[in-house]
Amino acid sequence: MFWRTEDYQRVIASYVKTTSEPGFGGTIALSDFSCRKTLLKTISGEQFLLFADSRRVAQVRCVGVDIRVGPFSLEPVVENFPNVESSHRLIRQLAKLYQTSRLSIPNTGWTVEGMRHRDAIAALDCRRTGRSYRQIATILYGENAVLASWALPDQTMKNRVIRSVKRGIRMMEGGYRALLQ
Repeated sequence: MFWRTEDYQRVIASYVKTTSEPGFGGTIALSDFSCRKTLLKTISGEQFLLFADSRRVAQVRCVGVDIRVGPFSLEPVVENFPNVESSHRLIRQLAKLYQTSRLSIPNTGWTVEGMRHRDAIAALDCRRTGRSYRQIATILYGENAVLASWALPDQTMKNRVIRSVKRGIRMMEGGYRALLQ
């Protein structure tokens, strides 16, 4: 019931587009949010995102492209015109959640080793579907981080992504067994 917009009226409807044709929306990635994120994709293909931190909750109904693959453009829709106050309040709450997430240090509860394993598995999955190292970095770290760090002379981010892919291959080839002991 919580996910049905008919039953739960505090949902922000949004169009989701690719970054190549962003329309009026801003470009974001799920990795930009350091808060808790829950994704539900219905059988019909409808996508719902729930963002929550210690103070705020925002539920977004996403219509359009698949939001799991990387950065996307999000266009919130103001519904129930001319009674726009509730939509405006919900959109403002989502914006505050996004801004707070970007400013705060992520507290995901992940250990450094756990994040390495998570990144390795995600990088391996992306690489096996034909994604470039830069696309993998965008999925793992967000578009803004890639824009800021990808072309630096020390190539730290490139090397980190390459190591993540190699670690994922080692895990796939049986290295995961060491984690089970």
